[in-house]
Amino acid sequence: MNVKTGIIFLIFCVALSAVIVGQRLKIRSVGFEAAQYDRELRDLEERKRVLNADLARKRDPARMIREAREAGLPLLPPEGEIKPLPGKKKEPEQKEGA
Repeated sequence: MNVKTGIIFLIFCVALSAVIVGQRLKIRSVGFEAAQYDRELRDLEERKRVLNADLARKRDPARMIREAREAGLPLLPPEGEIKPLPGKKKEPEQKEGA
């Protein structure tokens, strides 16, 4: 093996080592990004869970009435027949004599 071939072989080995190290670093950085996105997703899911629980608590009619009475607002029962709410399914009517 002459000197020229030895130098080319040495350059090839160094280039191959650089590619291998570069690929390992790229894989590692992709792993770190995936972990960061996973952490952000868990944080968002936890925030969504907390907000949904808060929304359910605020939509509770018994709680609303209790807070209104505590605030001193006079609540009167509705007058007359209550019309069905739009978008809510009507309750099936029961047949008499069945």
